[in-house]
Amino acid sequence: MKVAIYLRVSTLDQATKGNTNRDGFSIPAQREACRRKAKELGATQVKEYADRGESARSAARPELQRLLADLCDKKGIEYVVVHKIDRLARNLHDDVMIGLAIKKGGAQLASVTENIDDTPSGQLLHGIMAAIAEFYSRNLAAEALKGATEKAKQGGTPFQAPIGYLNVTERINRREIHTVALDQTRAPLVRWAFERYATGDYGQRQLCAALEKRGLRSRIRRRSVVTPLSLAGLNKMLSNRYYLGYLRYCGVEYKGNHQPLVTPSVFAAVQMVRINHLLRDNKHRHHFHYLSRLLLCSRCGRHLCYSVHKNRYGVNYYYYFCLNRKDRLCDLVYVPVAKVEDAIADEFKKLKFSDSDRKVLVKQVEQELNSEQQFAETEVKQQQQRLNRLLAERENLLQAYYDKVIQADLLKSEQKRIGKDISQAKSVIKEAEQRLATIVFRKDRALLLAEGLDFAKAYINANPAIKRHFCLAFFAKASIDDHVTVQKQQWHAPRHHFVQVTKVSWHEPMNMRHITEAILALSIQRRKKLVKKAK
Repeated sequence: MKVAIYLRVSTLDQATKGNTNRDGFSIPAQREACRRKAKELGATQVKEYADRGESARSAARPELQRLLADLCDKKGIEYVVVHKIDRLARNLHDDVMIGLAIKKGGAQLASVTENIDDTPSGQLLHGIMAAIAEFYSRNLAAEALKGATEKAKQGGTPFQAPIGYLNVTERINRREIHTVALDQTRAPLVRWAFERYATGDYGQRQLCAALEKRGLRSRIRRRSVVTPLSLAGLNKMLSNRYYLGYLRYCGVEYKGNHQPLVTPSVFAAVQMVRINHLLRDNKHRHHFHYLSRLLLCSRCGRHLCYSVHKNRYGVNYYYYFCLNRKDRLCDLVYVPVAKVEDAIADEFKKLKFSDSDRKVLVKQVEQELNSEQQFAETEVKQQQQRLNRLLAERENLLQAYYDKVIQADLLKSEQKRIGKDISQAKSVIKEAEQRLATIVFRKDRALLLAEGLDFAKAYINANPAIKRHFCLAFFAKASIDDHVTVQKQQWHAPRHHFVQVTKVSWHEPMNMRHITEAILALSIQRRKKLVKKAK
């Protein structure tokens, strides 16, 4: 007689807790009891099916499905033995469906602890035990939800904390307390991602690549491999208020006890960038101008789009046009880029700084430079630690290969991965050291420049990259209008454009990150001009 025994534990912790082998204590105990029952039934051959770490709330368990498939294939199984009914199912629907599948396969269900059979009393007991199992499961879920909700109300985290945090267990007065702590490896990178995205210098694809280059990886889990952060994961991270100190559970937001990773101002800036798409790389445009995504049509409020047109003589025309013009919803003409630049320059000429404003500006620029210097120093230190870990990992990998613990193909793939990470770490260190050297050597010059800088003149004479920083530092949007005149009876005559800025949404206060970058770049640019004149 062939008998199949089915074993199950709900979690992997149950399967491994308290024992060094993969079955822990529960699976062997069930196996021994089921084999005794099979022996009582007169079994000559016992086949085992064991689901380790699978919940009975669903029938989609690999070993259970394999058992039912073997029954359908008529492999001669006469009995299916379980330790208890709840090992097989924890809801009435699955219990009925599994029971029908067992009967259809020509087998009979047997339980070690419950006296069930095909008699009316046995079937009644089976139904009662199945109902009790479903009640136990639903009641346990309700109690767990009630406890988790109360924990959330008190500021605890009743779920897996997002990347940048770690779920830890502490022992206080002989009690286990489950809490959340900062992940010292990933938290600085998450904070860096928020701060850099808030500046508007990075698109999400760029930021993903930069985080991968700096070594941000997902945490090690039992059912997943370590991978770089995906675009969807990055977008979810940037919108998650958990990093602001709040947590959301069952549709309700609570104030958390965990340490926030970002400030409210940085988080608000990140959301503004995500909504308005201020980044040039977000749309992957073929043509880009330093005023792109900053200009609005004063007539309809739609964004102005930068474009380049080449006529039949090979001459390029650069202009802005309203996106509603194609649908004939706006009558704003094609505005020459040069005219728009002159109009923006006129707005910069209106900027006025008093002596007190200038002192505040210099102080804020100094604070920003100190912050950037500290961040560059921290990044060099972190990446050096990462490099040391990778070198040690490579040595351990070679030693494992020499000890014949791993195969040559695994050695090759791991060496390739480690080599790539090492080159990325060295590249980040080099970039951070260059950035640090620039700040250290140009800091005093940048502060002197900020103290007496004529912003309008500096903006007009700056290159497009520096102009971009100036624009992002002072205003968020500018509305453009153009009143065109054409001489009568000369339809082919050139148009006369009168471009003006009708409205400007100024930053209050100004974006210190961008103004610092502009001043620092100007100090380097002026140094190059002086060297060129000296030669």
